[in-house]
Amino acid sequence: MALMSCHKDEDDLFTQADIVLAAGDGQTVEQVQGTARITNLNSKQVTITSDFDVATIRLQLLRSSYSVDVEGLVRYRDHDGRTLTKHMRAHSDYIDLSATGYNHKELSIIFLE
Repeated sequence: MALMSCHKDEDDLFTQADIVLAAGDGQTVEQVQGTARITNLNSKQVTITSDFDVATIRLQLLRSSYSVDVEGLVRYRDHDGRTLTKHMRAHSDYIDLSATGYNHKELSIIFLE
C-alpha cells in the first residue's frame, strides 16, 4: 500500500509535455530537424533533445514553467502545395507545463531565410 502511495506522489511531480512547432498561414510542417533546449525556470535544469515526431517534441518533464529554444531546419508545404526547406527557430520565454498528466503547447516557427 505504501509503495502505491509513493508511486502516485512521484507521478504527480511529472507531466507528459507535447510542444508542437506550427508554421501558420496555411503551411503544413512535414519534418523538423534541429535541437530543442528546454530550461526549467525554477531549477535551471536544461533538457536538450533532437527527437522530433514530425513537428512535435514529446517529453516527460517535472511540472513547472519552462523556456524553450529550437533551432534547425524545417521542411514544409506552403499554401500553393510546394515543398520548401528553410532554416528556422522557435522561442518562448515562458511556457506553463504544470498541469497534472498532460500538457500541449504550440510554438510559432520563425523562418530565417
